[in-house]
Amino acid sequence: MNYYDYINIIKGTPETQGLEYDKAVMWLHPEKLPLGVVSLNGCSDKIIRIPKTAVNSYGKEVAVIGIGCDAFQGNTTVTDVILHPGIRMVGGSTFKGCTALERIYFPRQIKRISKYMFSGCSSLTDVYYEGSYEEWKKLEKPTEKRVKVFGKLVPGTPVQVVISDKIVRTAGIESLCLATIHFNCDYPKQV
Repeated sequence: MNYYDYINIIKGTPETQGLEYDKAVMWLHPEKLPLGVVSLNGCSDKIIRIPKTAVNSYGKEVAVIGIGCDAFQGNTTVTDVILHPGIRMVGGSTFKGCTALERIYFPRQIKRISKYMFSGCSSLTDVYYEGSYEEWKKLEKPTEKRVKVFGKLVPGTPVQVVISDKIVRTAGIESLCLATIHFNCDYPKQV
């Protein structure tokens, strides 16, 4: 789905309420610690728009900067996830097993997509990325690795004979490899 059609679908989607948060980083002033989403907390919304701020245990409104490792894991309801530009960290297997997840919006601050982040996301079709193609290429993501199998050492030299040299797709990242990646997508505004 092109980005402009996607905008029309999510237009007017408010920030999701009722999510569960925990401290995202350690800091000297615990009352000012930014938060990360650790659970959907029973939320049954199909479209999840991560809030820019949330109230911490001290009653202070602070930034939400991350998503925990298992926050969405195994969810079969969520079809769309919108991460605001302040999100910097997304945990290892955050969306693992989210069979209904079709589309996700990633800000350019995300620097890493882990091996099992989208494992089992069989419906994932579109990833909307705030950054450029060049920024996407620099993003750390384990889509494939080069594997060389060496044979015997060639007598009288420090060289081994290469038996095979191949590229192997990383298990768990298939859904991301099959999705269409859209670049230079502005953060979807709320109406």
